[in-house]
Amino acid sequence: MRPRATILVKLLLAFVLPTVVLFAAFAVVAHEVTRRDLDDELGTRLEAIAAAAATHIRGKYLAELGPGDETERAYQNVMRKLESVAITTGADLFVFDRALDSRADTKGAAIGTHYFRVELDRHELARVFGQGRLAHSVTFDGDDGRTYKAGYAPVRASETEPEIVLAIAAQAPAQYFDRLRQLRGSLLLWGGLLVAVVLAATVGATLLVTRPVRQLALAAERIGRGELGAPIDVRGHDEIGTLAQTMDRMREQLAERDAHMQRMLAGIAHEVRNPLAGMTLFTGILRDELPAGEAGEDCRGHVARIERELGYLERVVSEFLDYARRPAPERASFDLGDLAQEVAQLATTPEISVIVETKAETRAKTDAETKAETRAKTDAETRAKTDAETRTETEAPRARTSPPGDEPARTGTSLRLHGDRAQLRRALLNITQNAVQATCAGGRTEPVRLAVRRAGQRLLLTITNPGANLPAEVRARMFEPFFTTREKGTGLGLAFAKEIIADHGGQLSAEVSDDETTFVVELTAEPADI
Repeated sequence: MRPRATILVKLLLAFVLPTVVLFAAFAVVAHEVTRRDLDDELGTRLEAIAAAAATHIRGKYLAELGPGDETERAYQNVMRKLESVAITTGADLFVFDRALDSRADTKGAAIGTHYFRVELDRHELARVFGQGRLAHSVTFDGDDGRTYKAGYAPVRASETEPEIVLAIAAQAPAQYFDRLRQLRGSLLLWGGLLVAVVLAATVGATLLVTRPVRQLALAAERIGRGELGAPIDVRGHDEIGTLAQTMDRMREQLAERDAHMQRMLAGIAHEVRNPLAGMTLFTGILRDELPAGEAGEDCRGHVARIERELGYLERVVSEFLDYARRPAPERASFDLGDLAQEVAQLATTPEISVIVETKAETRAKTDAETKAETRAKTDAETRAKTDAETRTETEAPRARTSPPGDEPARTGTSLRLHGDRAQLRRALLNITQNAVQATCAGGRTEPVRLAVRRAGQRLLLTITNPGANLPAEVRARMFEPFFTTREKGTGLGLAFAKEIIADHGGQLSAEVSDDETTFVVELTAEPADI
């Protein structure tokens, strides 16, 4: 089955995901804008340094120098001025000609040294030499692994000669990358805090919604089980509070309608049973007054049929009343194995016997038993994983006896539970009698088998009858009230049994195969024995 997204997942997708996406987009834009602004700021600063240093240089004298002229007075004067600016600004300065060969360099490059890296900035230098404009390079990695940037300015021949003969570069590390790293760290920190706040707010909002919703769901389940006495305790002035109040009014109306129906059924039972009792009485009188001999035999047959039909009507009225007015369980401690023996005795017929299996009567477990036992073992505590198998044999006059020497697989109170013995007796008897009737209807003569075992905290009772595979429609509706495949069945036996077992916190299920049907009853063992 496809997994369903919870409200929490939906709210997370609705709030956290957009928040993360929007903040990530903001962080990228903020980082890029900051980087561009810092880059432009550094470029403008280096251009200003280069332009300021160019005012101290007479380019025509440097342009006339050649390799080895580092001792010339003009070169020495320029170097002193450049070094002074370099010390003040922290930038490296170097002067070069149009061929990109050095004319002066604060880092000590000899005259005529070619600047290969500067060749990458020919586009910017074209504006410097051709238009006399300031320019700056893109960032680049130096030999020391650091990131640098350079600003360029034109160097004119002299104060009175505007001809551009050289260019000067101011080069410095791009320290704003450290600031960008700090910005990235801050963005990650604030982003994480924002996501945490939105996540906490979303989870909190989800709990405010899901907790009352779960309470309403539990209340709806109680109402569905017919437990109409407990009010719905979900308060609030929002839509959920309104829904809770509406459901509670519905519960009260259902309880009132249920009580009204019970009173009506009691009245109907009174009105129907009184005539039935009178009809039964007069039928008995009629039978006694029939003449003896052959003349009255036919009439006696008709009277007997009337008595059977009256008995059937009495049973139908009783079953309808019992189903509609089922009392709350009166719980007490009793042994499920003993109850299984009693049910086997009552359900056994001359045609079909009912046996409670003993330890010697081993057989393969049905799928239903295996599934139920697995479920029960999962629920059991670790210290209660012992599997106490119990299979007892009834000593009813018409029930089969256990093989000699076999003891039931049951000891002490291992199969005890706390429940209403009379109600569970009726539920198990309904199921067993249904199994016996199904066996007879299928033309089989094999016995119906009852088996009781314990698995952890659960007691498992299985009722297996031989017979043909049931149609899918019957399997789907077999526990519905008033559904029956028999001509004179009320359709309440299995439905009544399922509700009684549910009232005891148990489960009733059925597993149908090609040659047999197994009903599995799961009940909780007595806490004192766990």
